[in-house]
Amino acid sequence: MRIRSQIKNNNFIIKLITVFLISFASSIAQDCKSKVEITTNNLDANIYIDSLFIAKSKTEISLSKGNHLLFIKDPSLMWGKKNIYDTLRIVECDKNYKFNYDLKREENSLIQPNIYDYINKNKVESFFGSGTFKILIGSAVVLGGVAAYFKIKADKKYDDYLQTKNHSMLDEVDRLDLYSGVAFGLLQINFGYLIYKFLTD
Repeated sequence: MRIRSQIKNNNFIIKLITVFLISFASSIAQDCKSKVEITTNNLDANIYIDSLFIAKSKTEISLSKGNHLLFIKDPSLMWGKKNIYDTLRIVECDKNYKFNYDLKREENSLIQPNIYDYINKNKVESFFGSGTFKILIGSAVVLGGVAAYFKIKADKKYDDYLQTKNHSMLDEVDRLDLYSGVAFGLLQINFGYLIYKFLTD
């Protein structure tokens, strides 16, 4: 009976570790970036990517895989100046992308589209709103619970050993401590990746 219980516990730990490693690997895979070069023919043009000001006229930047909102604005107050709205589609990792934009005067372009409407329609989902973030938070809760569970069981077994002096119980204590340590180590990796995304997103 005891052997069956140990096998069930071992299978549970293996499944838990497998699920965590798969979700962690998929998160790493989604974090790939490519070099993007953007140039314009206007030295004063302001370049915005995902609503953040990046540079004037031209820039080289690393962008993650996915769609990114580009807005190029001519800061002059002259009527008929052209603003650019585009979506940068980064479909491959570690690839160089080049985008060139021509800001010419448009004689009949007195009214420009509302940038806020465009942003809302083409908003890029941040990491903290993604499914990966929810998976990592959920797995952190599970791993923390598993680590605490096995640590409590190990401490209880050690107390039993102190009372009975049965040396076979020490093997059980070591096994439970190992499970707790593995779960806690995975929890640390989980938190480390969350902190990394928090600082870089």
